[in-house]
Amino acid sequence: MFKNAVEKISKFYEIDLTKNSHADEMFDVLNEIIKFDSAAVFYLAPNDLSLEFGKNFELYHDIKINEKISKILYDKSSGEITDIVKKLIGKSHILAVRLSVKDSVIGVFVIEREKEDFSFDEKLIFETCAKIVANLIKDLELSNVLKLQVKAMQEGLIETHQSYEIIKKQNKKIKENEKLQNKFLANVSHDLRTPLNSIIGLSEALSGKFFGELNQKQQDYVEDIKIAGLKLLGMINEILDITKIESHSLKLNLSEFKVSDAVFEVCNIINPLVLKKKLVLDTNIDNNLSIVADYVKFQQILLNLLSNAVKYAKSKIIIDVSLKGGNILISIKDDGIGIPKEHHRKIFGKFYQVQDTLLKTETSTGLGLTIVKEFVKLHRGKIQVISAENEGTEFILNFPQK
Repeated sequence: MFKNAVEKISKFYEIDLTKNSHADEMFDVLNEIIKFDSAAVFYLAPNDLSLEFGKNFELYHDIKINEKISKILYDKSSGEITDIVKKLIGKSHILAVRLSVKDSVIGVFVIEREKEDFSFDEKLIFETCAKIVANLIKDLELSNVLKLQVKAMQEGLIETHQSYEIIKKQNKKIKENEKLQNKFLANVSHDLRTPLNSIIGLSEALSGKFFGELNQKQQDYVEDIKIAGLKLLGMINEILDITKIESHSLKLNLSEFKVSDAVFEVCNIINPLVLKKKLVLDTNIDNNLSIVADYVKFQQILLNLLSNAVKYAKSKIIIDVSLKGGNILISIKDDGIGIPKEHHRKIFGKFYQVQDTLLKTETSTGLGLTIVKEFVKLHRGKIQVISAENEGTEFILNFPQK
């Protein structure tokens, strides 16, 4: 169930509620993740729950509530609200969660099944999905505000000075919402990492035969699950890193360590993907070289570059580590499809991907090289790419040793 949720949850980010005011697409995506018979989104007001979006929902009117219930619905510390909503709408098999943006509760999201209750796992997944839905609704409301603003300007309903003041305020709101979105992405990514780590851990336990022998087909399936889980975990970590980069909250935890230790550990992590593609991974490393750096971020630089190399290599990857003029040089080279020269400066941009038929088959956030470049800069280092179409790619990292 968690694997299906992780695979389908990204579809929420393709939804534009401004083009579908009934939010049917949002409910359809949720139904792929959690099966339900009807669903509704209510906006929360002091005296009622106002139905904003619904699908197959029998109630098409506002629900009156008293002051006591209103306080409970607004109070996030009061725990679950499913039992309260059950009584309000008169249905037995439902899940209900608060919709909140930042620290403010804006509404209630309800899904219903006619014949059976929802499981605990479905409840956890629904809570995560509700956070995404809250953000979609926030974007819709912001879009509506901007549309009204533009319309007012076009019709000349406000004076120039007033227009300027309104735009100024709205720009401030937009910037605040960008910060909110980064915080939201970080929260959702954390929520997704918990079940995903369980999937990876259990697949490793099965692969290690802790629970008994596996036949070859079972072994292959378990390896596929583990590899897919690692890919998704990498994507989630990239989202977390980019939000920290954009909020300028990244800090280095410096220590001295051997470069070879970091490189070999990353090679072990990436090895299942190397074996799956039947690649040769050669290393030429001076085992005595040490560096002062952030061990985790240093490893992530290597992991992102190696993941790209594995993704596009045809048969071989070479890692070379050497010392030159007091600087540590790390080369990661593959014999893959290469990168046309006109794209060399663009590949480090956020969400930029070289348009190639082979690339379209790969899952990626488009953030990996952006994060690599930022992490390298934090270490006062440099990164260079040497590549040509159909001639492989080499990334060269240059770090000060201390």
